[in-house]
Amino acid sequence: MLKLLKRTAQAERQAARRMKQRAKQAEALEKFSQRPRTRDALREVSKQDQAARRARIEDWEMGPLAPKRDLGFNSYGVTWESLRHDHPKPSPEIIERRCAWAGGSQMLNLAVGDRVLIMDGPDKGKIDKIKDIQHSQATVMLENRHKGLAGSEIFGGLQAKEFPISIGSIRLVYPLRHPKTGHIRDVVIKQLKAIPPNMKSDNMYFDRWEYGQKWDRLVPSLNVVIPWPKVEAPKVEATPSDTWRQEVEQRTFYYGLKSPPMPPSVLDELRNRYSKFRTRHEQWYIDRHEAEEAAKKAKKAKDVRSMMSPMDELYEKRQQLRQARPEPQLTDDMLEKIGRMMLRNSAAVVVGGGLPPVAEPPVSEAKVTRPPPSAKGPTVTGPPPSPPP
Repeated sequence: MLKLLKRTAQAERQAARRMKQRAKQAEALEKFSQRPRTRDALREVSKQDQAARRARIEDWEMGPLAPKRDLGFNSYGVTWESLRHDHPKPSPEIIERRCAWAGGSQMLNLAVGDRVLIMDGPDKGKIDKIKDIQHSQATVMLENRHKGLAGSEIFGGLQAKEFPISIGSIRLVYPLRHPKTGHIRDVVIKQLKAIPPNMKSDNMYFDRWEYGQKWDRLVPSLNVVIPWPKVEAPKVEATPSDTWRQEVEQRTFYYGLKSPPMPPSVLDELRNRYSKFRTRHEQWYIDRHEAEEAAKKAKKAKDVRSMMSPMDELYEKRQQLRQARPEPQLTDDMLEKIGRMMLRNSAAVVVGGGLPPVAEPPVSEAKVTRPPPSAKGPTVTGPPPSPPP
């Protein structure tokens, strides 16, 4: 059974690895298909940059006689569709950097309807409301600001279009009371933090918990909770093809405990019976695999015993006899002898002053004489050394 579980886990890992490789290949193919469009867009940007430089030089040289290019009869300042088509997806690092001030991309403390201050671009310093949030791009769409003229090379004509703005280029604006004067004024909030919700607050209600954010947003420097915008439940229109709720909740299928809810053959039709991802098996299938594993282990043990020598067999037999032999028991005579020896040893220790006498080592026959005053070390006299062999 353990072998079946290992096979299933290995198949799941292989499938996950293949899915990851396919996703990488699809992403690389998408980038490759976007190269011509990106190249055309960069070429158009370079052309517009050169035209803007020429216009700036003409305005400087001609002064009051310079032509007015922004009168509206031409395509001055128009963003063409080729420049804004298929925005490349930013990396996760860029997304986190954009959403860092608002609590991160996972728990973004911004919602539709928030008033924000534009920090960059031609509308810098102006306040507007959020119309839509693109979490995958870390951008927002505003209601009135950050718009421009967009032209289509295929259909022709010009129209006002909303362009996304990065979350890092906006800051939340909320009216707060001044601690000294008590007046309520708009405050630009530059840092937000997600905290657990207060279920007893007035800002927590069923529609927000069901369709809105389930956490509160806090200003760390002021320790003030900023309430979320009003959340309304989506309105769903009923049509004649809809099923009534009473019919959905009505129980129409009954089954007992003695019989399966469906024929066993239907299970094989719903799932692949021989799938390598299967984790639940019939008992007969498990018993068969366990019997096969037991037979393999028995054959392996038999092969090992067939390679044993007579000495190995004798050693194994002695080990079995030693293990089967009971533990030795001390008789009364043994205990009496052990007690007498312990008593005799303790009496010898007491008579000898607490420690048994230590035998002194024999003294060597070598004599050590004191060296004369001129010598640098002791002189050892004794029998002459034996010559080397």
